[in-house]
Amino acid sequence: MTFWRMQMHPDEAAGAIKHTVESLSAGYIGLDFSSPVSDLMVVQQEDLPDGQRNYWAFAHEMQTGDRVLLFAHHFPLALARVSGDYNYIREAAPEIGVWFRHFRAVDDVRYYGDFVTNAHSWERIPMTATITPLRDPATASFQLIQRWLT
Repeated sequence: MTFWRMQMHPDEAAGAIKHTVESLSAGYIGLDFSSPVSDLMVVQQEDLPDGQRNYWAFAHEMQTGDRVLLFAHHFPLALARVSGDYNYIREAAPEIGVWFRHFRAVDDVRYYGDFVTNAHSWERIPMTATITPLRDPATASFQLIQRWLT
C-alpha cells in the first residue's frame, strides 16, 4: 500500500472544498490538466504538459487499497482509500459527482474535521503539487496518515 497526497480543484481554488466534498460524497477522486489530455493509459508520459507529468502516476502507479490524503488550501481535508481502477471520461460529469476527466473510485472516506475537532489545532501542511506519492515516512503527510489509521 502506498500513501498519496492530493488536492482536487479544477483550476478553481475558490471552489476547492466544494469540489472535493462533492466528489468524495459521490465516491470519487480526480484530477485534470491545464489543457485537454486524453486517457492516461494511451498517452505517453513525455507528451503530458510540463509541470504535470507527475499526474501519470494517478493512472499507472496508484493502486486499489492505497490511501490518499486530500488537501484544501494547505490543510488536510479528508483521507480516502482507493477502491477502483483509473477511469477516463471525455467530458466532466458534475451531475454524477465527476468533476474531473481522470478519476478513481474511493471508499472509507474520513474527514479531518472529525479526526481533529478543534480547528485551532489543525496542521498546516503546504501542498504545492496536485498529486504526490509519499515515499518518505519522515514527512508530515505520511505521519499524519499513519496516526489517522491507528
